[in-house]
Amino acid sequence: MTGHGFSFQTNDKDGIDPSNPFPAGIPRLDNPFLDNLKDPWAEPELPQNAYRGLYGHTTCSTDELVRPESTEQLAAAVKDLRARAQQQGRPLKMRATRPQFATMHSMPCAEQPTLLSPFEVQGKKPIVVGIMMDKMTKVLSVDSAKKQMRVQAQMTLKELYAAADAADMSTPRSALPWWQGLTLAGVFATSSHGTGNNVTSMICDWFVDVTWVDARGEVHTSAKGSEEAHALCGGLGLLGTLTEFTLQLTETSKTHFFTAYLKDDDNLADDIEKLLKITPHIVVMWRPDVKKYTAHMQEPAPAHAPAIPGAVCNVIPQAAAIQATMGGPLLRAWQKDPFNQGTYYYQTGFDTVACTLARVSAVGAPWVTKPGPGSALGMPTPVLEGVALTNHVTSTECGDQCAFTSKALMATALDVEFAFERARLKEWIADIKLLIKKDLRGIPGWGAHTRCLLPGYYVMRFGRTPESYIGNAAGLKEPVYTQQQMLASKATPGVPTRYEWVQEAYEQLTLCKYDGRPHTGKNWDRTFTNPRCPVAAKLGENFKKMVAMQDKYDPERVYEPELWSRLAAGQGYALKPKCQLDRSCYCEADEHCADGFGCMPSLGFPEYKTCRPKAMN
Repeated sequence: MTGHGFSFQTNDKDGIDPSNPFPAGIPRLDNPFLDNLKDPWAEPELPQNAYRGLYGHTTCSTDELVRPESTEQLAAAVKDLRARAQQQGRPLKMRATRPQFATMHSMPCAEQPTLLSPFEVQGKKPIVVGIMMDKMTKVLSVDSAKKQMRVQAQMTLKELYAAADAADMSTPRSALPWWQGLTLAGVFATSSHGTGNNVTSMICDWFVDVTWVDARGEVHTSAKGSEEAHALCGGLGLLGTLTEFTLQLTETSKTHFFTAYLKDDDNLADDIEKLLKITPHIVVMWRPDVKKYTAHMQEPAPAHAPAIPGAVCNVIPQAAAIQATMGGPLLRAWQKDPFNQGTYYYQTGFDTVACTLARVSAVGAPWVTKPGPGSALGMPTPVLEGVALTNHVTSTECGDQCAFTSKALMATALDVEFAFERARLKEWIADIKLLIKKDLRGIPGWGAHTRCLLPGYYVMRFGRTPESYIGNAAGLKEPVYTQQQMLASKATPGVPTRYEWVQEAYEQLTLCKYDGRPHTGKNWDRTFTNPRCPVAAKLGENFKKMVAMQDKYDPERVYEPELWSRLAAGQGYALKPKCQLDRSCYCEADEHCADGFGCMPSLGFPEYKTCRPKAMN
């Protein structure tokens, strides 16, 4: 079949109807770079007294912002705000976070911005305050004998590793997330984790005590193991604002890292069980659409083992300036054409480029790199096995070249994670493979057999029951953390990301069938308020214990965000036209989807509805 001067090559696997080969219309000529120049994109301006998430999905509105530099300053500010609210006869609402907070849902906001109703507390408009903690990043004291460090809570992981290096100490192996831009308070309050099957795997496992300020402005210090610590770890700041930590580090250590690289996924679940017998510290990155996985593993290395000079964790995809300038318009064009109405899709061999990127820069990315000939171009030398300092191979520092921070790439993260019992992992893997077969490639259309998801991966990490009442693995005996982390273009407003219906099915499948607990440092508002699978019920008695701690320290729910209030009350999300676009709902009717999309049952799991194109070439 020919048109526009080139041939359209069909494939029997694509299920194309010869009588109607282009149900969405004959493809038009397009040019991603020219189109990008004609229609430039820029971040929306930030309103006064507002703060926005790093990924650009959520903007929080406030009446005022407070920026303390110490626990004492914060306590005084809270007392002043409380007195002012009482004088005005208005409720007070506060949330503590930082500019560019690293999550997608609206828990960092007092008000849930995806709701259309006015924000009121008992019929009154509250005073809304954002506590910006970005100035509280100092090291307060170091105890070399005990290997302990006292720090302010908004210190980033990057700053912690530097301070630990300077004090000749190490953080526990694989016990922090893999991006250095996160803060200690954010990691603690969301029970964010590294990986360690039935061993230490998160900061809640190795802190000594935490200092915090309650809604009355009173200062508390709670030791690990206390009821308060259980409510603070993974507690989303519902009791108060975290201001200081005492951390239990170790003497400087080295880590042996090694890799099972680009393996076939035919026996993935069984392979994981075998690898967990080698080490508990394993991260599995999987692309079911290219049928490959890579397992990154770590274990202790002898103190005398030589460390590779300059070896660092570099697993997060990055884009040097030239790569971002080229890749941004291409990603935007691919995403902007969900119905395959432009010739660019056909000229590039359908999704062949996307599949290649998935293999090379996602599941094929090394955990560790070292300086090499390509370093100046943003391409250091990959290292699949070796020894390095533990502080240097736990998390990635990529500045403004992270795929989700690069302005030229115009990209954002879609970061959805759930915890469930590892005993069900084999069944879940089989279901994800079915989802790819049916929902990604089972829908007829040009290039259906080549379809690949966005750049990124499914990730599996491992842990143990946390000392937390409402953290995402609370109450689980042996949790596995399954994450779908994808990269999408910010620059296509009004258009869902490419093949987003697969993500919608994955979320509902894992949340409901697998009793998944949504990670409070990731996910969309809809994952916390799905009426079919309410989160509070999953937490059982632990949820009641958390409520009791709130009643003790914040009975007026000053620190409780609107989204959590809805979760706690068992309220489902509010349906509205095109609510799928801001990910505040799962569709129930076509009106909840973007233009040209319909609300249809998943092909693999018809009990869940997703927004799919009504017609797609």
